[in-house]
Amino acid sequence: MMIERAQEQGTKRIAEELIRISKQTNEGKLYKKDEIIYQPGDEDDSIYYIKEGRVKLAYLDESGRKLTLAIVGEGEIFGEMVLVGQRRRELLAQAIEDARIYEIERTRFLELIQREPQLTLKILELFGRRTREIERKLEDLVFKDIPTRLSRQLLKLIEEHGRRTPEGIEISFKITHKELADMIGSARENTTSALNLLEREGILDKRRYRIIIKDEERLREKSRAL
Repeated sequence: MMIERAQEQGTKRIAEELIRISKQTNEGKLYKKDEIIYQPGDEDDSIYYIKEGRVKLAYLDESGRKLTLAIVGEGEIFGEMVLVGQRRRELLAQAIEDARIYEIERTRFLELIQREPQLTLKILELFGRRTREIERKLEDLVFKDIPTRLSRQLLKLIEEHGRRTPEGIEISFKITHKELADMIGSARENTTSALNLLEREGILDKRRYRIIIKDEERLREKSRAL
């Protein structure tokens, strides 16, 4: 318990330091829903810290097709590739709901790492987690059909962004069929068909921009299918 409390205090201290050394005032910068933070080809030298809200990180190909790689939320950082010298952005970062974000210059962030060794571990964990997520996306695109990819993505969403309700586990932010399609590398129509099938089988309930998972175990079974 004392170790957990110390870790929580360390995390809180790091968050306070990130805000203190950011370019913005104590209020940070408010990005409205759908506002772009950066896009492929942009050049900057900053790390971004999310105080409130959520941001999607997505790959765009030359034709404009989108593959969402991650949804990051409160307390998380993104844009970390500048730490290894990559100033030119390769991904799209876009708010999926109103988000309060702090921008921190690379040099100041590196200075903070020297003062806070715990932050070094968090960055290494972040690199590892993002790498595993890209590998999982590639595996799904190559080896999994659309219903299986959708089931796996829904599980990930409720694990990271789910909240329990009397009806089941609800994804805690609004999400469209197109946004889900971008997460699994599918056309919207095919994603809608797969969602409708899961709904008919009683695994989930769809409402306007809301999804509630009613049978998590059966969804896990679907996620293990070929």
